[in-house]
Amino acid sequence: MDDITARIIEFYAAPPPADLPRVTGLEIRERWAVTANFLNQGGPDRTVERGRTVATRRGERLTVDLYPPDGDGPHPGILFIHGGSWVAGSPLTHDKLARRLAERGYSVVSVDYSLAPEHKHPEGLDDCVLAADWLAGEAASLGIDPGRLAIMGDSAGGNLAAATLHRLLERDGSTAFRSAVLPYGVYDFPAMLELPEDSPFVNGRIFVWQVEDYLGTAPDDPLLASPAVSPRFSPCLAKFPPVFLTAGTRDPLLQQSLDFGESLRAAGVETEVLVCEDATHAFLQIEEVEAAGEGLEAMVAFLERTLG
Repeated sequence: MDDITARIIEFYAAPPPADLPRVTGLEIRERWAVTANFLNQGGPDRTVERGRTVATRRGERLTVDLYPPDGDGPHPGILFIHGGSWVAGSPLTHDKLARRLAERGYSVVSVDYSLAPEHKHPEGLDDCVLAADWLAGEAASLGIDPGRLAIMGDSAGGNLAAATLHRLLERDGSTAFRSAVLPYGVYDFPAMLELPEDSPFVNGRIFVWQVEDYLGTAPDDPLLASPAVSPRFSPCLAKFPPVFLTAGTRDPLLQQSLDFGESLRAAGVETEVLVCEDATHAFLQIEEVEAAGEGLEAMVAFLERTLG
């Protein structure tokens, strides 16, 4: 393992300094772009279509990047919603992971949704719902089987993917997505604000900054616990498709996955939770660690079982 990778792992494994000054969303965006550029090195050489227009909203284009698998379709499809604390990331920051999934036979549609703080909630979520509707309607023309769709998101993207399911089910009572893959996501904002000060990577004090960037200053309790922000509290949980959750034992977001898994099971949803020993946040993008391969194989096995 090279020194840069080791430092990335240490960043996710160590508590933030107690005197860390306020980090803005734009600063996080710049830092994550540099980190992701390094982590994306060595990905499989595959065809990618960048910037396919989905819709025009707020006077700007909403676009997706398309990662087709090999061979003739129709293929199972994945709507991929990247992480980045709601303020950072893009299809490019998660490029290698999308390529890995395409390599395994899935047609990946990666959403370039609007980011905070310029675009606060619910604008990013609105974009994800737009992309979900577009994929459901255009799947066949993309060589994707509309009956074999999954939604996937990591970290903040896991939050947005679960919130997208809530929105679709609240609106329509059903969804085209037959499974959901949600690595190390956030599903309960009030619980995140209670993280202890010595939590690695993020704690309650630092999460306040992310809340301010995403929701605005001092959001009220009803907004924090609303299902579009904290999907664990969705009244539509019983209608969720089968869900795969994973997180590492060195990730303070592990409890988010465990608790969301309990809520889903209590609602009668088929739920699989993979806990990866000694893994930090974002481990799926750090291929030098054993958990990355373990997580990818478990996700693919889940998708094969739920999508056919």
